[in-house]
Amino acid sequence: MKNTVIVLMMVFFVVACSSKKAVTEEKTAPTVQYRDDFRAVSEAGKKKFLTEMKATGETASVLILTKGFKGEDVAIANEKKALYKGNPISHLETGIAGYITIDNTLTTRITDKLSKKEAVIDSENAKKHKFVYVMKDHVQQGNPYVITYSNKLRPLK
Repeated sequence: MKNTVIVLMMVFFVVACSSKKAVTEEKTAPTVQYRDDFRAVSEAGKKKFLTEMKATGETASVLILTKGFKGEDVAIANEKKALYKGNPISHLETGIAGYITIDNTLTTRITDKLSKKEAVIDSENAKKHKFVYVMKDHVQQGNPYVITYSNKLRPLK
C-alpha cells in the first residue's frame, strides 16, 4: 500500500512539473488598417472640409473619432501639447464622435480613462495619409482601438 501511494505521488509530481502552461500575452497595440476602398465624398467636398479644418498643408492631417466612443474621458496629445480633452459620444446615425486637425510630423496619442489603453498615431503613417480614423471596438480583446489610415474622406453627415 505504501509503495502504491509513493508511486502515485511520483507520477503526479512528474506530470504536474512537465505540463506546459500556455502564456497568453495581452494585445497592447491597436489594430491598424490602410484603406481607400470605401464610399467617399467628392473632391470638392474634401477640399472644402480640409479648408474648414485648416488642414490643407502637407504637415496637417485630420483625426476623426468614429464608432465606439460612449462619453468616457478621452485625451489627445502630441509630443508638444494637449490637443483635446473631453467626452466624445459617437452619433448613432453617422458614427462620428468628432474630428480635429493634427500635426502629422509629431506622434499623436489617444488615451481614455475607461480602458486605460492608448492608440498611437505615428508620424510616418500620418504623413502619408490625410485622414486618420479611430474607432473603439469594445468586444476586441486587449487594446480596443482600431486605427484606419486613408486619403479618402468618408461622408460625415
